[in-house]
Amino acid sequence: MNITEQICHKAARFDAVAFDVFDTLIKRDTATPTALFRLRGEAFYKVRVRAEQEARAAKGGEVTLAEIYARPCLAGYDPAEEVSAELAACTAYRPVLAAAQRLKQQGKRLYYISDMYLSHTQIDTMLRRCGYTFFDGGFVSCTYGVQKRSGKLFRQFLHETEQDAKQVLFIGDSWRADVIGAAVAGIAAWHLPTPEAPGTNLAAFIENRLPMQKTAGEALGFSVLGPLCVAFSQWLHRCRASRPDAAVHFLARDMYLMQKVYRTLYPGEQTDYLQVSRRSLAPAFLAAREFACVQAALPRQLLTGKQLADFCGTVCPPAAAAGQFDLKHPDGAELYEFLRSLPRPEAADTAKAYLQGRRLRPGDILVDIGSGGTTQLLLEKLLHTSLHGLQLSADERLRTRFTPERAEVFLFCGEAAPRIYWAGQPMLERLLSEDAGATLGYTKTGGVIIAPHTPEPMLAEVQRGVLHFAAAWRESILSGQPISPKQAVAPFLRLVESPTALQLALLGNLTVEDGGVYPLAAPQSVGHYLIHPGEAKRDFAAARWKIGYLKRLAPLPLPYGRLYLTFKK
Repeated sequence: MNITEQICHKAARFDAVAFDVFDTLIKRDTATPTALFRLRGEAFYKVRVRAEQEARAAKGGEVTLAEIYARPCLAGYDPAEEVSAELAACTAYRPVLAAAQRLKQQGKRLYYISDMYLSHTQIDTMLRRCGYTFFDGGFVSCTYGVQKRSGKLFRQFLHETEQDAKQVLFIGDSWRADVIGAAVAGIAAWHLPTPEAPGTNLAAFIENRLPMQKTAGEALGFSVLGPLCVAFSQWLHRCRASRPDAAVHFLARDMYLMQKVYRTLYPGEQTDYLQVSRRSLAPAFLAAREFACVQAALPRQLLTGKQLADFCGTVCPPAAAAGQFDLKHPDGAELYEFLRSLPRPEAADTAKAYLQGRRLRPGDILVDIGSGGTTQLLLEKLLHTSLHGLQLSADERLRTRFTPERAEVFLFCGEAAPRIYWAGQPMLERLLSEDAGATLGYTKTGGVIIAPHTPEPMLAEVQRGVLHFAAAWRESILSGQPISPKQAVAPFLRLVESPTALQLALLGNLTVEDGGVYPLAAPQSVGHYLIHPGEAKRDFAAARWKIGYLKRLAPLPLPYGRLYLTFKK
C-alpha cells in the first residue's frame, strides 16, 4: 500500500485530519532547512543560525521571524528575502497532496499544524503555491508562542475548532513533536514513513520532483542523466565566458541532447549543431592519402575489408573483401597497403563543402562527449586550423594529442576516466545521442546523408526526462548553484555498476553502433547457454554493458561491478 492509500485508510474513521507542514505536506529543495541559508552565502548562514539561537534563548519559547531578525547580528538583512527563498524552495510532497485532495472530496475537515517561526500568512501562501488550497484552518506555533511537542499547540487547535480529540487524526514525520505531542493532547497520530534524509541539495531536488515523471524512462532520464547534462552545460557556459569571441559547435550525434539542455538553460546564446562523424570525414583523408588520419577515424573493432571500405565511402576489391583487420591492434603496414588499394571515394570533396558552410573559425569551440579527441584532430587536419575542445570525458590518448589548453575535460578532474565509466560509456553515448541514423556523408550541395534508422520510443522518454530536469533546475532556487562533476556523474556510475531490475529491463535491449551494431546487455537464458555454451562467450563479447549483461543473465545479489573491474585488471 503506497503512502496515499495508507493515509486514506488510516483517516477513514475520523471526521477531521490535521497535518504537519514541513517534510509532510511540503518539502524543500535543500538537504536541510539551514542549507537554504547557505544559498545566500556562508556569512549570512553563520549569522542567521546565531540569531535564531539568541532569539530563542532570550525569549525562552517559540519565536517569530521578526524576533530573529531583530537580533543585532542580522542588522541590514531583510527578512523578506528569507520568506521569498522559502516560497521558491517549497514543493508539494506528492503522495500527501494526493491523499489530502481525496480526503477533502470525502467531506473531511482538514487542518495544518506547524512548529515554525514563519507566520500563518506566509505558510498559507507556501501551501497554496504547492496546491493546498482547501484547508479549513491552520495553526502555527509562533502565533501562539507554544509548540506541538508540549501538546499545547494541539490543545489550542482543539479549543479554537471545537473538535473532539477522538475524531481527529494527526499526520506528521516527527515521532517526538507529532506523534507524542498529539498523544499528550489526546489526539491519535500516525507517523508518516519518510525516506532517508537527502545528503545534498541536488538529491533533495531530485527526490521532490521524481514523482512528477510520467514514465520509468522519464524518471531514469531525470534522475540519472539530468544532473550530468546540466552540470556539463554549466561548465560549458563558464568555459565559453572565457572565450567570448569563439562560436560553439556541438558535435553530432552524441551532443544532440546536450545542445538542447544548454539552450534550455541559456536560451539567449547562439550555438551550432555540427553533423560530422568519423565516418563522414574518413573519405576526405583516404582521397588525400593521409592514412594515419584514416586509421584514427576507423572504429577500433574487428572489421572485414568490405566493412572498412564501406566506412571510407568507397568499394573494396573483391579479393580483399573477406580479409579482416583488428583495428584495436592494427598492423600499420598491412592496413596502409590495403588503404592504398582502395579507389578514391566519390564523396571525398563533400565534407569540406559542408564544413565551409558551417564557417568554423580558428579558436572555435567543439563540444564532444569525448575520449581521445579524435574528431577535433580530424577537423583540424581537414581545415588546417586550430580549434578548442570541450569534452565530457577523456581517455589516455587525449594528452598525447592535445595540451590542456587545447582540449579541456569536465569529468574526473580532466584525467582519463576510470574503468567503471568506460564500462557504461557506450550506453551513455546512445542515451545522449540524437535518435537518428549515423551521418554517412554529404551531398554536393552541402546536405547531410543519414543512414536509415528506426527510432527507439524509450530513448525519447529518457531524453524528455533530461529536459524536464533542465527546465525544473532553471526555474528553481538552486539554478545559480553549480553541480560538481563528482555529484553529476555519481548517479550514472551507480547505474553502470549496480543497476536495478527496472533499469536493466529499460536499457538492456538497446543497441549501439561502433563499426557494427552491438547489444548493450541482452543475454539469452541460462538454459539456452547450457545447451549452446559457445554462444555464451560470443554474446558476452558482443555486449557493450557487460555488468548489465551478467546481472540480467543471473539476477543474484552479487557484486557484478567489482567482479567486472577485477576481471578487467
